[in-house]
Amino acid sequence: MPALDSAVRQVGDFVVVALLLFGLTSVVAPLDLFLSSVGVEPPWFAGLVAAALVALALLLARPLRLRLVACVWGVGLVVTAVWIPLLVFLELQGDPVGILVSWAAALGVGVALTYPPLWRAAEARLRVE
Repeated sequence: MPALDSAVRQVGDFVVVALLLFGLTSVVAPLDLFLSSVGVEPPWFAGLVAAALVALALLLARPLRLRLVACVWGVGLVVTAVWIPLLVFLELQGDPVGILVSWAAALGVGVALTYPPLWRAAEARLRVE
């Protein structure tokens, strides 16, 4: 059954890479609105290309593990949850600088919330002995 084992492993690797790309698309999605506000009409696949480039950079920096995919999904969720309210409540739809600043702030919050050493440091400070 080595052939079946190899096929299952390849399918699993494909699923992990697909999850990484889908998680990254929510991270880079605000750039689409930024480009539109500047006057550049990006093609429909620009988000996937940007996500693939970020995924390639991540994979060159560290090995592909499910933990990395979970962190990327966490960052994507936080970026979406923070960026959209900032965009709507501060009325930044036509302001390219505001879009970039709000995206950078949302990205910073997402990375900070999913960074494991930060979690450990916060847990150590909050622990009452």
